[in-house]
Amino acid sequence: MHTRFAIPLRVALIGAVLCMATAAKPAKSPARPPGADTAVVRIGADDGNARAFVAWPLERTSAPAIVLVHDAWGLDEQVRTLARRLSREGYVTIVPDLYRGPVAADADAATTLGASLDREQANADLAAAVAWLRARPENAKSKLGVVGFGIGGALAQRFALGRSDVAAVVMFCGEPETDPAALSRSSAPLLAHFGATDTEVPAERADTLRRSLAAAHRTGDVYVYPGAGHAFTDEARPTYHGDATRQAWARTLAFLQRTLKS
Repeated sequence: MHTRFAIPLRVALIGAVLCMATAAKPAKSPARPPGADTAVVRIGADDGNARAFVAWPLERTSAPAIVLVHDAWGLDEQVRTLARRLSREGYVTIVPDLYRGPVAADADAATTLGASLDREQANADLAAAVAWLRARPENAKSKLGVVGFGIGGALAQRFALGRSDVAAVVMFCGEPETDPAALSRSSAPLLAHFGATDTEVPAERADTLRRSLAAAHRTGDVYVYPGAGHAFTDEARPTYHGDATRQAWARTLAFLQRTLKS
């Protein structure tokens, strides 16, 4: 799966300076660089090479936080633009580089990178991104959301399972976890978006997710967009669906406002 979330000009859409920071060593998490609204930071252990792109809101020193999980294309300019856009909505947004450098140049490369991703390591990198945020005094207790696209949507949903510090999860076109026993381990409300004509994640999976959320007594809103396929939010691809994208983005902003800013 290789969904990319584009930012159309007509739609405000809503997945180097290195500094070490871990939960055990919060002193290595720097203050926001004066005058800077973005930076590339190192996350995780001192001997690791995990990094992340961070975008800060321009008009506030503290804010709710979002871990944005990139799709199969990697940490490219597309997802950096989305992080900046989310920061302008008032969220400190961090995007871990789950591939540790590589960025896909085409769909075949994205498929290969996505298939080779070590899910356990990716989950550890997401946890390291949270630790980086928590090591910053202004984000030590801020509400936290996780937003992901394609393969990142699946990772985002699963990352929240068993974590009490995640207050909201948004997934786009990712293969969902539908085991009620697993879903019961997450207290975070879920917002999920799927395309009705998606051949990679069929719309039937959305129906299964709805039933499983109900069986697990968990809160979740699951939307399927008529005429939209996989990667329906990607303006650069033939699968882009403008109406579905506008609806999904409006619902996402309202959901994040309700869960992270209230």
